[in-house]
Amino acid sequence: MKKVKFIVFICLFILLPLAYFNGFIRISDLTSEQESIAKKYGGVYVFDEKLEKEIDKREEERDKYLDDFFKNNNRDFDLNDQAIMNEKLPRVLSNGKRYYLRWIDYENETGKEVKIPSDYVEKIINFIGKENLEKYTPNLSMSYFYIDGDKVVPIRTSASYLYRIKTFTLYGDEASGIKFIKDDIGLAKGGNRFEFINNKFEKVSTSDKDK
Repeated sequence: MKKVKFIVFICLFILLPLAYFNGFIRISDLTSEQESIAKKYGGVYVFDEKLEKEIDKREEERDKYLDDFFKNNNRDFDLNDQAIMNEKLPRVLSNGKRYYLRWIDYENETGKEVKIPSDYVEKIINFIGKENLEKYTPNLSMSYFYIDGDKVVPIRTSASYLYRIKTFTLYGDEASGIKFIKDDIGLAKGGNRFEFINNKFEKVSTSDKDK
């Protein structure tokens, strides 16, 4: 009987604080040095500002077109409507190339895998520095880009830093059981904007818009 009481006491000793501080106790593997690197080098890397502005302008026009459509039509926007918008406001750059907003859009549309070309990755690596990369490697994600023949030409790429988070909490159900530690992935964005000027990246701003 004493053994049962002791076990119950131990369980309560563990569970009550977890229930009271449910989700408040969080531990990450992000070091202060890594956080400093993320703040300094995380953000948007722009290879071609002119083409970036072209895309931003066209996407604003397409957004306005959609807003006007829903204001004046009491129905869904179907594939025919999409085709009409694409004809009036095509996602085509001044160089005649079709642009893509995200790598996943291209892969879904074509069924082909697309990656950031190694020479463009090298430009970002040279800017960040190999020493910093060894301490904390960013996740590079290509957003604006176009295809020229069989070549991928990035216009804008983002660099973000991932880290692990352990949250001490109570969660689960009868099927999976009760768990006390929840593992998550955190994303450390620097919020910086870098532009490729005179064959090198330069930091031009730090703002919420660029995060």
